[in-house]
Amino acid sequence: MENYNEHYENPFEEKKRPGFLTFLCVLTFIGSGISLLSNLTSPLFAPIFIETLHSSPLFSGAIEIYEQILVTPIWQFYLLAFFCATSIIGAVYMLKMRKIGFHIYVISQLVQMCIGLFIIGGFFKPTVFSVFIVVLFICLYGMYYKRFTELDAEDHEN
Repeated sequence: MENYNEHYENPFEEKKRPGFLTFLCVLTFIGSGISLLSNLTSPLFAPIFIETLHSSPLFSGAIEIYEQILVTPIWQFYLLAFFCATSIIGAVYMLKMRKIGFHIYVISQLVQMCIGLFIIGGFFKPTVFSVFIVVLFICLYGMYYKRFTELDAEDHEN
C-alpha cells in the first residue's frame, strides 16, 4: 500500500538547517553585531579618541573620521544601530528556517544603504564593496528561501 505522506510536505515538520546557511548567519551576527556596537559607542567615545589621536602623529588620518563623527547627530547613529539589530533579528529567524527572517534581513540591509546615501552621507555612504557584499548575502540567503517555512508548529498552537 502506498504511503500518501511521502508526496506531501508537512509544514510543521522540523526542517534540517543547511550548514552553509548557519555559516552565513554567523557572519551576519559578526558583521551586524560589530556595526551595532560601533554605532552605539562611536558618538560617545569620539572625543576621547580624538584627544588620543592628536597626541600620536601616526594616526593623523583617523582624526578626520572622528571629527566627522562629532558633527554627526547622535540620532543618526542610533537609527543605523536599530537597523543593524533588525538584521540580526532577521538572521535569527533564518536560523529557525522562517521566511520572515529573509524579508526582515533584506529590508534592513536596503534601508541601511538608503540611510547612508540619502540621509546621513559622509563616511556612512555605501561603497561599491559594501553594496557587493549586501547583494551577495541577499542572493546567498535567497538560495534557501524555498526551504524556509511560513509558520511553524508554535504559531498554530497560539
